Amino acid sequence: MSHDRVIQGALLLALSGALVAWFGIAPLHARADRQQAETAALIARVAESPVPSERLTPFRAELDRRSRMLSDECPDPLIATKPDLAGVIRRLSLSIDGKRVVDQTFTAERSGPADLDSEIRWSATPIRIELVAAWSAIAEVLDLIETMDIPSRVTEFRLERDSDPTIEIARASIELDVLHRRIASEESE
Repeated sequence: MSHDRVIQGALLLALSGALVAWFGIAPLHARADRQQAETAALIARVAESPVPSERLTPFRAELDRRSRMLSDECPDPLIATKPDLAGVIRRLSLSIDGKRVVDQTFTAERSGPADLDSEIRWSATPIRIELVAAWSAIAEVLDLIETMDIPSRVTEFRLERDSDPTIEIARASIELDVLHRRIASEESE
C-alpha cells in the first residue's frame, strides 16, 4: 500500500511541475520572444522608412540623449556576465511575519536587450516583486532597490490600498530591470 502512495505522490509532483512549466514559464518566454520580435521589426521599419531625415532629427537627438543617460547612470567597468538573480532576490527579501509583511513573491523573467543604438550593449533581466505589507515594509523594499550595487531601474510601480484608512496593509507590485553588459552568447540569440 505505501509503495502505491509513493508512486502516486511522484506522479502528482511530476504533474504539478508540468503544469507550472506550461502555465507559468512558457507564457513568460513567449511574451519575451514576442517583445524581441516586435522590437526588431520596429527597428527594421525605421531603417527602411522613407521619411526625410530632417523629420527624424528630433527623435535621433532623443535617442542619443537616452543612450548617454544610460551610459552615464550605469557604471562603465560593469562585468559582462548575467546578474546574480538569487543574490538580488535575497537582498530584497523581507521576513514574512504576518503583520508587517503578509506575503511577497519574486518572479524573474527572461533577459532581453535594454538599448537600441548604444556603444555599450546592455541587457535587462526583469524581476517582478508582489508584496502585501505595511507601508514601512514597502518603503524598505524601495530603499533596498535604490541602494543596490547592481545597476537597476524600476520600470513599474503599482500600489493598491484598502479603502479603510485604518488598515495599514497595502499591495505593491514593483517591476525592476537588473542591467548587465550583454555577453557574446546573448549577441547570437
